[in-house]
Amino acid sequence: MNFLLFVSILLLNSCALFSPNSKDKTYSYLTGVGLNNPMPEQVKKALTRASSMSGGNYQFKAYPYTYTLVDSMVREAAAQRGLNEKQQMDLRNRLEKKYLADRTCFHFSYEVLRFAESSRLQDWKLSIVDVSEQEFPAQWLEEDQLKKPVRTKKIVAGDKLDKWLSDGAACTEASPKLSSGFGIKVTPKFVQFPFDKTAKVYWEFPEIKMIDGQAQEVEGKKKNFRTYRGW
Repeated sequence: MNFLLFVSILLLNSCALFSPNSKDKTYSYLTGVGLNNPMPEQVKKALTRASSMSGGNYQFKAYPYTYTLVDSMVREAAAQRGLNEKQQMDLRNRLEKKYLADRTCFHFSYEVLRFAESSRLQDWKLSIVDVSEQEFPAQWLEEDQLKKPVRTKKIVAGDKLDKWLSDGAACTEASPKLSSGFGIKVTPKFVQFPFDKTAKVYWEFPEIKMIDGQAQEVEGKKKNFRTYRGW
């Protein structure tokens, strides 16, 4: 009996180890198609992309603000703070005006190791890139520009190095169609030789369509950036 139990546990663990990854749900979290009231952290996690540059001295993450995210933020605030319908509507209007109305906004966070020249949010430039490679420069929200980065220390190969962390939202009045795929171009004020002065990350994902009332991935319709795969 003990041997059979051991074999069963082994088989279950093997299935878990070799089970396929969950499907890419970027499109759903961008558009809200096929979702059932997700929480803000679920939306952010699904939409976040991360990368590094400057030989690993710079790390950054970004995600777009979407109606799906704003809806989830309002629901969470209502549940945590007991907001009535009018308060929820006021909050929704404020968030939409700040992040969505006639603009496209991204949340951006970074860590800088070693180089104070790129430690402040103002030292970073962000542009949104659509599928045709057109770039749309974004501006940091005024309140975020006033934030000072958090300065810490990190031990690297026995050396105690300075490290800075901060985040903020950058917006452009352009409205590229995010559901068709997009990217961001990141340009810090300083990057040491011989590393690239800019970095790009992109969002590509399968196309989702409603078929017989169900959200389904369309075979052979994956969104991508074929013209600049060199990122």
